[in-house]
Amino acid sequence: MSARGGLTITVTDPSGATLPRIHVALSGSTDRSADTNDSGQLNLPGLLAGNYRLRFSGEDVITYEREVTLRGGQILDLDVALFAAPKVAAPPPPAPAAPAPVAVAPPKAPTGPSGQPQSVSVVDLIEKEYVGRQPRRESLLSCSGNTRTTMLQINEPLPTRVYEEADVAYYVLGGEGTMKLNGRDSRIATSAFLSVPRGTSHSFERRGNRPLILLVVLGGEPCETAK
Repeated sequence: MSARGGLTITVTDPSGATLPRIHVALSGSTDRSADTNDSGQLNLPGLLAGNYRLRFSGEDVITYEREVTLRGGQILDLDVALFAAPKVAAPPPPAPAAPAPVAVAPPKAPTGPSGQPQSVSVVDLIEKEYVGRQPRRESLLSCSGNTRTTMLQINEPLPTRVYEEADVAYYVLGGEGTMKLNGRDSRIATSAFLSVPRGTSHSFERRGNRPLILLVVLGGEPCETAK
């Protein structure tokens, strides 16, 4: 009989804060489901070796799916970052009845609140919010409508990201690293520009001693809080 393995899962938000009560559904050689504890962690022991699909869902996060391969006797550590679900305003009350039929325009796609014009020195921002020895740090630069811009600093490998309804562009501000795009690795360095269409899985890992610093522009999903 082959040795069984297990999964040790930690779920966080982009800032690294752990997320409790995230429902994890596992399908594959062994089906299992459970919620993360108050520390954002979940252990799934006694799993048969094979390929698995994990689905992460919760009331306040965007649902995310990921595939992993588990070998016999292996305890696989997974670090998953989930993004907050956009808050959609309640629909307006229906129009009063009219004697004649009235054509109603189709509802518009949700749009986040409008932000304010601003000018930011990236160099000063890096000095002010330097990641230090933290695994990663994501700083919000601007948030308006359906566009969100952040600065992402990475010391440890970034879990795989997939934006189903948004396109994302990355610009390397500093450091060197590796980008995995749809399972293929590419070396990246300062001044590199990277465009990732919606629905495309990707992740990052730094190379060398300095953090990998990325400017991230996400477009297509309503921004949570105007800035």
